Amino acid sequence: MPLKRYCLVVFLLLTGCQTLKGQALIALLFGKKITNDRLKLGIILGASSSWMEVSGERPRIGFAIGAYTSYDFNDKWQGVMDIIMKSPKGAREIRYENTFITPDDPQLVGTEINRNVTYLTVAPLIRYKFTPSFGLAIGPHLGARVTAKDTYEKGMDQGSLSYKYNSKDQYHLADVGGTFDIQYVLMKGKGLRLNAQFNLGFINVYKNSDRSAYNRQVLVAVGIPIGGGSGKSNKK
Repeated sequence: MPLKRYCLVVFLLLTGCQTLKGQALIALLFGKKITNDRLKLGIILGASSSWMEVSGERPRIGFAIGAYTSYDFNDKWQGVMDIIMKSPKGAREIRYENTFITPDDPQLVGTEINRNVTYLTVAPLIRYKFTPSFGLAIGPHLGARVTAKDTYEKGMDQGSLSYKYNSKDQYHLADVGGTFDIQYVLMKGKGLRLNAQFNLGFINVYKNSDRSAYNRQVLVAVGIPIGGGSGKSNKK
């Protein structure tokens, strides 16, 4: 894959992350002085199920945390920026044929692998709101790989035998994909955000082109608003 494209993706990703983290920090400090009836910021807490489309896998379940900002262009259209600072991806119980290495202990040869990869992701979305509470959003999904570990484990009579391999060098730094999001907001669009999101990776995450894996993730999350609208626009 062209180096220039990955450099551009990483630059845009890191720039967007720093901007959004700055907005979230300002909102935490100043609350209602920053947010208003159009601009909203908050914290994202969610549960993630991920897989990689490789043989023998089972989904990896993990906890996701991040922040969001949204801006209402009008009553129907909304711009959104979601950042997940800890986005768990990978898969469990992958067949040994997908191993990167041969474990030092021969007893672990042939065992299934738990492949745990963590990304920092940014998703700039455009949302159409059918009602003040319900809306659908779509947009690109950009990720930067932070950690990657493979765990080999085998049960034995005296306990269990395990080995962890730091597999960061086996992955591209950047991942690119698309996001589809369904949202329901409590209190007629002014309360907690309830989101179901599907993230679809478009590129092979492995550096070695002889093998392939593509990130897939379902994220169910709660968005906790910080501050809030002024609530004064309808009182006069």
